Amino acid sequence: MPSEFHQRKSFRVVSSAVRVFQFTLVLSLLSSYTGSAEHHFLQSGAPLTRGADAGFLLDTPTRIKIDLSGSWTYSIDGGAQVNVLIPASYDFRGSVLFERKIVLTQDQLDVYTFHLVMLGVNYAAEVSINGEFVANHVGGFTSVVEPLAPTVLQAGRENVIRIAVSNELDAVSTLPLRPAVWGIRNYGGITRDIYLLGTPRLYIRDVTARAEPADNGQSARITVRASAEGIDSASAGATAPGVKPSFTGFAFEVVDKISGTTVGKSGVVPMVRRGNEWGEMRAEIAIQNPRLWSPESPELYLLRCYLVRTAAKETRVLDEYDLETGVRNLAVAGGHLQLNGRRLIVKGVTWYEDHPALGSALTDEVREKDVVMIKNLGANLIRFVGHPPHPTMLDLCDRYGLLAMVELPLVQTPGHVFAAEGYQDLAQTMLREMIVRDRNHPSVLAWGLGDEIEASHPAARDFIGSLAHLARSLDNRLLYIGEVPGIDACTDLVDLAAVNMRAHDPKTFRAVLEARRSSRPQQPVIAAKIGTEVQQENRRGYSDPLSQEAQARFYLQRFEILKSLDCDGGIVWSFNDWKGDRPALTVHSGAPLVHTVGLVNAERERRLAYDAVRSIFHGEKFLALAIGSHSASAPIIFVLVGFVVLIGMAYVYNANRRFRESLNRSLLNSYNFFADIRDQRIVSLGHSTLLGFVVAVAVAIVLSSILYRFRDSLVLDNLLTYLLVSDVMKDAAVTLIWNPILFIGAGAVFFFLLLLCTGGGVHVLNALVRARISAFHAYTIVMWSSAPLLILVPVGMILYRVMDSSVYVAPAFILVAVLLLWVYARLLKGVAIVADVSPLKAYAAGVLAAVAVAGGLYAYYDYAESMPMYVSFLSSTIVHLQ
Repeated sequence: MPSEFHQRKSFRVVSSAVRVFQFTLVLSLLSSYTGSAEHHFLQSGAPLTRGADAGFLLDTPTRIKIDLSGSWTYSIDGGAQVNVLIPASYDFRGSVLFERKIVLTQDQLDVYTFHLVMLGVNYAAEVSINGEFVANHVGGFTSVVEPLAPTVLQAGRENVIRIAVSNELDAVSTLPLRPAVWGIRNYGGITRDIYLLGTPRLYIRDVTARAEPADNGQSARITVRASAEGIDSASAGATAPGVKPSFTGFAFEVVDKISGTTVGKSGVVPMVRRGNEWGEMRAEIAIQNPRLWSPESPELYLLRCYLVRTAAKETRVLDEYDLETGVRNLAVAGGHLQLNGRRLIVKGVTWYEDHPALGSALTDEVREKDVVMIKNLGANLIRFVGHPPHPTMLDLCDRYGLLAMVELPLVQTPGHVFAAEGYQDLAQTMLREMIVRDRNHPSVLAWGLGDEIEASHPAARDFIGSLAHLARSLDNRLLYIGEVPGIDACTDLVDLAAVNMRAHDPKTFRAVLEARRSSRPQQPVIAAKIGTEVQQENRRGYSDPLSQEAQARFYLQRFEILKSLDCDGGIVWSFNDWKGDRPALTVHSGAPLVHTVGLVNAERERRLAYDAVRSIFHGEKFLALAIGSHSASAPIIFVLVGFVVLIGMAYVYNANRRFRESLNRSLLNSYNFFADIRDQRIVSLGHSTLLGFVVAVAVAIVLSSILYRFRDSLVLDNLLTYLLVSDVMKDAAVTLIWNPILFIGAGAVFFFLLLLCTGGGVHVLNALVRARISAFHAYTIVMWSSAPLLILVPVGMILYRVMDSSVYVAPAFILVAVLLLWVYARLLKGVAIVADVSPLKAYAAGVLAAVAVAGGLYAYYDYAESMPMYVSFLSSTIVHLQ
């Protein structure tokens, strides 16, 4: 029997190990908070674009703009103020207070009504000027035009503008939701232009123009709706006898952008006051022999809207509001898209508002260079996935001849969120802001109401239906949702089938599109997201699925299928690489946040696929691609480590009689074995430790085999994100999974510490019920209860290869589950024997403990990350995107 000294020594060893495990756990938790300690800003500081290229709220003679870009200060949590150049993106999660001071003259305040214009502040912003609250806004991709009360700004003194910004997203209430994996980077900050707009006291608030050609193409009609805001003080007074009363109204003029000549105009349409507001005015302008807008010939007109006061024979312009428009006719006929009476085949790319040096605070120069590269590609459309773009981007689409699909940031949304209180109102507000801002662009083909959402959920139909109804009340363009393959729910509520195909194999690609075409033949069908990953430096031939040759071949094959199916086109996913918001397991770039699926990389360097897609879009023949000699092989590390462990165990088993007898008895006669431990303590601490460590290695080998085998699974990727709440922990997990030797080493340490922790838990619980289990007993019971897991050593050696066949995946998981249940039952049996309590009580307590742990974990993940909701979403949606 061990002496009292050895008992105390064993207790100290166990206690020290438990403290090491606790210390490691604390460090990992702290790392989740310190991972965002660096406050990194990506600064643009680009000045406001003026003149004809302004993109939004064009400059006119009656208005002024005071640019607020450039130098601001920011502070975090009340800390020191630091200079930053706005627009800028901050690349961390948190809240930042921005501040800027400006001086206005009395003349400016006397003449103009000022509005704060913010084209993009992500995500939530609260604005105050001189300490007075001005506005709240939610949504980083839609814009704010907020009129300022006359008392807010002061003349001849510094006006302090403060904008409190938070980019915190959550799993249930923000739009967008915090992404799981493969989402866009959630940069914070004042990421787009910001300025003060000065308008006359009575000003044009909004103008909507709809230009449609006549059937014969010889004329066109532009229907204009306009509204005004403010007080017409001059017309409020009495009119002298015999003098024709003055009135205020709208006049419209259409100017050819190229020649500058007027091609149509209207008379003055009087405004009518309705209560406290001005009624909306409507006018029609005829144009003869219009030049139609199309991707091949992007002809534009300038619509000038005048707010005028007419008195006697004099007409004076009070305000001018200009916008660009184009004449074109978009229709669906025979289940296909038609533009200006001709079949439209979509040749598109997705584009992400991201740049490694600027974040989402792109300059106009970067945007235009991207548009030029896309146009040279032969594309005729850009899909803005999950985010309405900067207005200048749509202005560039108008001018260069690129159609646009613009959509809400409603991405991968579980159905339960649709039913949440206030979420529909939030989505409708954002949709209204998006459409009202961008509906005058002739390039906009369709509005997107969501992407890869859980459309099959019962709450989705009412939600999407309400958005569709609102969109149609604001504009007449087509509607779509980014569909998940094989899920046809809610598609009758929209006009266009936009099916996200990602990297599906050719047979599935064809079958899904054929089924979608036949299910609703009246709807045009577009493969809206076709893409595959690539490694930048990989030129090993298309036999390597991650090579540039394989990416090029992928597009050549998919677009050939689209052509044979007579679909309405396809959209490449994507033009550029981008930075994600959460670490992703399924990326092959070597960096879990960098998604390399672009035709060009993040720095806009062209890949081979760019030239392949260019040949497709231009109808040219592409050069032959090298096949290479790549072949997939199973990693040898699982076999090597398992072989070493087996040899070592065989040596110890044969060389040490006491260890051999203990192992045999623990497996074949466990009752007597645990009874002897209780009465005689016949097992040494060294043997228990050795067994525990070998078991930990065995579990690590098996788990590494499973995770490495499914490292390309979107389902596993999402599950890991839900389970590992901290991005730092997920990043570490991704690194380990992709490096099996590191995983086995770290995993062995982790699982051995987990065994120690379990022993500590057994000791603490028995102390609470005053049972007779010492630390040595608890440690020994846990280690020898795990003995059946030794079988995982040979299993782990072959498991990776066995799971190549899907037939054996389920049996492999069942085997592991059975072994774990056997070990848990042995643990409860050992506790009952050593503590000398009824086995029934021990098993009941074990079941209750397991239920309590499972319930606690369920409650935590439900509260912290709404994980049960997302698991349901995972099973009904993400699994179809593989």
